[in-house]
Amino acid sequence: MSVLLIVKNLVLKNLPVQLLLCLIGGLLFGDFLSNHTVSLFYTASLLIKELLMFALPIIIFSYLLAALASFDKQGPFLIVAILGLVILSNAVSVLTAFGVSHLVFPWLGGLSSQGLTAVNQSVHPVWSLGLSPFLSPDRALLAGIVAGLLVNFIPSASLKHQAKSWAFQLRDWTTVGLKKGFIPFLPVYVLGFVLKLDREGSLGVLIQSYGKIFVLGCLLIIFYLLFLYGLAAGFRKDLWVRYVREMLPAGLTGFSTMSSAATMPVTLEATEKNLNDRSYADFVIPVTVNIHLVGDGLSISLTALALLIMSGHPFPDIATYLTFTFYYCLAKFSCAGIPGGGVIVILPVIQAYLGLSPEMTTLLATIYILQDPILTGANVMGNGAFALLTRRILNPLYNRPMEK
Repeated sequence: MSVLLIVKNLVLKNLPVQLLLCLIGGLLFGDFLSNHTVSLFYTASLLIKELLMFALPIIIFSYLLAALASFDKQGPFLIVAILGLVILSNAVSVLTAFGVSHLVFPWLGGLSSQGLTAVNQSVHPVWSLGLSPFLSPDRALLAGIVAGLLVNFIPSASLKHQAKSWAFQLRDWTTVGLKKGFIPFLPVYVLGFVLKLDREGSLGVLIQSYGKIFVLGCLLIIFYLLFLYGLAAGFRKDLWVRYVREMLPAGLTGFSTMSSAATMPVTLEATEKNLNDRSYADFVIPVTVNIHLVGDGLSISLTALALLIMSGHPFPDIATYLTFTFYYCLAKFSCAGIPGGGVIVILPVIQAYLGLSPEMTTLLATIYILQDPILTGANVMGNGAFALLTRRILNPLYNRPMEK
């Protein structure tokens, strides 16, 4: 009985396990399903996607509004400075993935589009709702930015408090809606696209090819984080090792909990030890925990570019990629604190500015969630490095000297 209970909890409550089963099920049993059954599953996936895209402007606006409204702690200049540095750091991680992809992908075998462009049998939806978002994602981003910044400049203290309470309440309602209305159906959402890819003969080729990208992504994350801590330490070996050693417990906690927010107490403790400055750690870690995500920037971008090439598309030019980077950095301010939230708001940006197909963006979301423990640990470690680096940059704003 206890074994059955463990298996039940593992399958029913562990989203990465559910998605892994969808991938395995698509590979093993997809051929036994009729074309009509596959079309029905694909139709269900598209319906869920339509509903998500319809609600996405509200999701983006509510999370972005709450994130920016929470910055009113150390004055307007510090708010702008931290926001700018978060955008810069996220952009550098995304551009680093572009540079590494451009240099390394040609040397990796198995990233050819052969096998993906040749479709065995096309799968079409039975019907659709025909919904379209009432507001485009980029306009929702801009609206959230303007509203979030305006909240911090409301002159009346009571009115400002009321506006912030409303912003946080809207974010909480949105989170509940996602947890109750989308996350439980995520395996169905993924399964339909998986079955479509399998029926068209692409799924097996993708899985075989992705192993090299996974290894490359892990190595890139490790070296990138080591470089950040080395930069923060001035590349002094003893301080470099100490910074990393102090943050490792937080990174491992993030890996096990798959939640940067749940790991925040450990992150705060480690950051305070590294900074020797509790006040700055208590400021920078809570306000950047869900918006500064270097692990996401490296992995999502690398995976998106790999899937783009495997889909038969050319490598994007720098102008196209810079546009993608801009909207990616804005979208990262509206990341939901739920499983897969780090990639959900990025999917329309990837489709619009990189040209990835809906099937491939769904596969990207699945890969992201399967790698969630690694990426959360990387995000936590990245936040510790960000605190060290920005404390030095913003040192003139503080009277307390940093530890040498």
